[in-house]
Parts: sequence; structure tokens; C-alpha cells
Amino acid sequence: MTSDAFPEHQELCTRLLAKAATEPATPTNQVVYGYIHHTRRNTAYLAACADLLEWWCLSEGWHLGAVFRDRGVPGSTLIRPGFTGLMDVLQLNQNAYALVIETNHLFGTKSIATRLTSVNHRTGAKLRILTDELTEVIS
Repeated sequence: MTSDAFPEHQELCTRLLAKAATEPATPTNQVVYGYIHHTRRNTAYLAACADLLEWWCLSEGWHLGAVFRDRGVPGSTLIRPGFTGLMDVLQLNQNAYALVIETNHLFGTKSIATRLTSVNHRTGAKLRILTDELTEVIS
């Protein structure tokens, strides 16, 4: 699944497996779109993140429509091609969700968080964050 080079992903995979073992997935027609942001141009990291999003979707019975990526874009940058593409596709399907592994894929600074959140609210997009959902299950 994900590379051993990213131990934080291995931990998430272990927690996701534990969750999936207690709650079997029921296939649904739910369409979701992933988003990955990494400030460096680390292709292996982005691939591991995409694998993790795909695995999460399989464990939930969702259909992963696409994974949008912003590679090498500074966290302080508001204009992100991948994020813009994600928002565009979410406007086409009001029932779709945006998926991210953790909040740092969205926000580099508090001001960026505020502005990106306002875009999310304007589009009516629903957001699911893997680390938050797994924390809720374990708590």
C-alpha cells in the first residue's frame, strides 16, 4: 500500500484497517474527490497519499472520482491549481465530498485557512479529513 518511507501513513493505514475491521464497508454511490498538497515536489509522497485516499474510499464503499494535487506550491499561496480544480468539480456535484488526509494539506497559515474555508462554504462543498475521522473512532 503506502511506502515504508512515510511512517505517518503506516500509522494511518493501521488505524484505517482497525476501523474497517469493526465497520464493514457497504458499497454506495457516494462520489468523492481527493486533494493532496505538498510544498515539495516529492512524487513518492504524493503517490503514497493518493494510495491512502484510494484505500480509505475502498474501506468506506465510496467511488473516488479523481485526486487533485498541488505539488511544489508553497503553503502560503492562495491560488492553487489543484484546489481550484477540486472546487470546480464539487460545484458540479453538490452531493460529492472533498477528502484530505490531514488539515495541513489544506492550510499553510491561518489567513490561508480562513480564505480557503470561505471558498469551501461558498461552493457548499463537504469536507472529510481522514486523521479527524480516525481520531473520533479511537477516542
